[in-house]
Amino acid sequence: MATTAERNARLTALEQAVKSYTAAQRKSLEKRVSINKRILKGRTGSERLAQSSVQAAKELVVDDLNTFLTGD
Repeated sequence: MATTAERNARLTALEQAVKSYTAAQRKSLEKRVSINKRILKGRTGSERLAQSSVQAAKELVVDDLNTFLTGD
């Protein structure tokens, strides 16, 4: 049968293990959040760039069609 001191030592070891594990998991999750935020920020920037390219292409096509249809 385990003594109170042995039980307390095991509980202390368990407490330290849990704290260590949760700290490592928290660090890992915070790193993932940071990475995902940077990815999202990059996508948002590329989306704006793509949108401006699409707008420029749209204006060019409209101008070309207008020129073709009016014969200018």
